[in-house]
Amino acid sequence: MRIRLLLAIPLLGALLWAQDPALKDTFVQAKALWATQGDREGATTRFDAVVARLSSRVASLEPEWIQVLCESYNWLAVLDDRSAPNRARAQVRLQSLLELNPDFELDRALTSQRLVSLYDRMRGEKFALVKLSCQPEGGRLLLDGKPTAVLPRKFLPFGTRKLVYGRPGHAPSEITLELGPHDVKSVDFKLVRRASTIILYTHPSDVEILLDGQSLGFAIGKAGPEAASIAQPLGLQPDDLSSPFIIPELMPGKHRLELRAPCFRTRILDLGAELASPPADHTLEPFRMAPSKGSLSVSSVWPGGELFLSGQSHGPLPVADSPVCSGTYELLVRFPGGGFSRRITIEEGKAMAIEARPKPRLAFLGLDEGEFTGRARFQGQMEALGERLHNLAFLAPRSGEPPKEALARLKASREAELFLVARPIPDKVIHRVELVLATFDGEEERLVVKPLEQDPLNSLTARLNAMPPIQQPSLGVSFLDLAGEPGLWVLSASEPALKAGLQIGKSVQSLAGKPIASLQELQPRLEATKGSLSLVQEGASSTLQLQNEALEIPLGSSSLCYPAVLAQLRLQYAGAKGDEANLIKLNLALALMQFRKYDKAIELLRDTRLSTVRGVSQGTVDFHTGLCFLHLGTSYQSEAAQAFRQALKYPQSTLLGPDGPLVAPLARQALEDLK
Repeated sequence: MRIRLLLAIPLLGALLWAQDPALKDTFVQAKALWATQGDREGATTRFDAVVARLSSRVASLEPEWIQVLCESYNWLAVLDDRSAPNRARAQVRLQSLLELNPDFELDRALTSQRLVSLYDRMRGEKFALVKLSCQPEGGRLLLDGKPTAVLPRKFLPFGTRKLVYGRPGHAPSEITLELGPHDVKSVDFKLVRRASTIILYTHPSDVEILLDGQSLGFAIGKAGPEAASIAQPLGLQPDDLSSPFIIPELMPGKHRLELRAPCFRTRILDLGAELASPPADHTLEPFRMAPSKGSLSVSSVWPGGELFLSGQSHGPLPVADSPVCSGTYELLVRFPGGGFSRRITIEEGKAMAIEARPKPRLAFLGLDEGEFTGRARFQGQMEALGERLHNLAFLAPRSGEPPKEALARLKASREAELFLVARPIPDKVIHRVELVLATFDGEEERLVVKPLEQDPLNSLTARLNAMPPIQQPSLGVSFLDLAGEPGLWVLSASEPALKAGLQIGKSVQSLAGKPIASLQELQPRLEATKGSLSLVQEGASSTLQLQNEALEIPLGSSSLCYPAVLAQLRLQYAGAKGDEANLIKLNLALALMQFRKYDKAIELLRDTRLSTVRGVSQGTVDFHTGLCFLHLGTSYQSEAAQAFRQALKYPQSTLLGPDGPLVAPLARQALEDLK
């Protein structure tokens, strides 16, 4: 990084000059007013403006501006000396000049001999003359540890002065001087080369340079006219190249040079041992970096998504064939509800397409106050919970934000669908923590854990990762395991299955060409299959098309976290249509029933219409509607009875799934109980 800063100095000076053209114009106008028009007052006013602007920031001025300020003091001393009322002020100008740069020589064509003599006398009262000889040229001189210009004649303050001259590839030389009035001393620096140097240029600039895997800094800025001879063969101008980057000491042996820049292909060059021995200065051919990009497409059926790559917005979805620099990114899609995240790697010349499906966002609000053994360990486990979750996007707490303030902020902004807070349970010895996980609509569950256990969050993690499906692949056939009978016994079948040749009352011995022995094997085999599946009964084969059949989420299961299930279903509903949307509404109502919110469940069920009449279907919806009315009290018995009678119209409707209990007998019993 030190190399980067040193190489930036010439560039910054040029930029400062270019960024303040008005001040440069003022300086040029001041000289012209006196030199060509003899306007002393106009010239003085403008030079004073330049001095006022620059003298207030001397410490940050670059060499070009230091020179402007020195010349302005020189001109002002001359102008003041020509005016009797201001003549005494000329000495003040010269004093300011000496304090700024004692090495500055007055323009003798402009300045009177009297002023030159005064200046030399004033300089001799505080500074001694040192004559410098530096070999080889092009090095860097430090005066008492600070950089100073390398000049044949330098004026240094009285006292003990330490001079160090160095150049890349050479051993630095150090001399200490004792300086007093009237001293004139000579210093000869003759450096001894000890290593080779490498000088290189890059196109474009801002390229990281690594030698043998270690970063040396960045090639930045723009080259000057000295680079014309190496830029032209590449069809480039000097300012198309970076400033020269110097590798100051190349140790003996072979080396590997690596150049890296975002959006460009990494360049690698093996440096032979001959570059390091014998020691010499080597200028490499400029490195022209080749662009390295791929393309990214991100779409979603969920509306309102915005794409971010490693924190930078790439606009609203859909994003189609967007050019992206090759590399690894943290991809994030923010939706009005939920979020989608994934780490991706864009490869050069390749296209990547992603379908973004939002996950509910779980915000951990932090650990409430209360000291207990293992608090720091437990808090660390809580904050790392997101690494263990598959179905939720995890938001860690903000540093220093109390849980109550975090909850208020999230409720107002709706940046998450779920929140989690950990509360130590007060006791003589606090060794338990209550975890509260809830939606912002008030559906919550509580779990008590022991923070000193090996994995106190194991149960919570398992429940958050257990999202129940609401559809499963099916053949439209009910099977039965019969003891002593090989294969699966066909209990019932849909009309398409019967037309395909399947026979009720006979067993299926093989599925997709492989034997099958029990129902336990069936569902994994169906989930691993797409399209159609062949079955064999007593040597006769039939081919059935797979179809999705509806499922209900189970209620009262200790393996599920129902606030998370509810949040997941709400997100799924935002992008669903037709029967899928109605099936999600049915399951949303069931989840609300888990929290005894029967009135809200009824609102959903009354608006749910499934086109199917077999399995989890419209009869299932009507039956649950009746149950909700029963839970609301005796005043809703007539509405409950009407819903149960409606359910009787669907004799093939079931609960839980296609093989669950039939709805009709349950609805009939409910009507009997209402009499």
